[in-house]
Amino acid sequence: MKNQEMSIKLQALVSKTPSKWIVESNKRFEDKEGLRYSQQVAVRVLRTLREKKLSQKDLADLLKVTPQTVNKWVKGSENFGFFTIGRIEKALNIKLMHIYENNNSIVISSSNVITISNQIHTYLNKIEETMVGDKETKVIPLNTYINEEECMELKYNHS
Repeated sequence: MKNQEMSIKLQALVSKTPSKWIVESNKRFEDKEGLRYSQQVAVRVLRTLREKKLSQKDLADLLKVTPQTVNKWVKGSENFGFFTIGRIEKALNIKLMHIYENNNSIVISSSNVITISNQIHTYLNKIEETMVGDKETKVIPLNTYINEEECMELKYNHS
């Protein structure tokens, strides 16, 4: 077979509509942060279902949605709306979303508890070193000892 014949046959196999995989890939990359939150919600929902010995179908029945909808949620690729999150929270009696107005909070995940714990011990030791009397009060900014970027899941307030 000649090169020209091969080229004609290959052209016949090529789709007339352009592929959307590049556009979809770019969109996933741009939505990376949102997908990370969706995956965290999915993991929390799955963990809660397991703890409560419920199936995805049970959750679907509670929320009056199809099992396929719940399956999309637990895959971690669904863009949750506030109303959906609220309904899931109510059905499972859990908190998926926390909104804090106070900036004096840190977020801690199970993966960085040791790191955060060490940072807090350093913070407490520094306070102890600077104390002169038993009733003295010192204010030392916690954010100089704890890296908030290393934190993730649960919020704890400090003052």
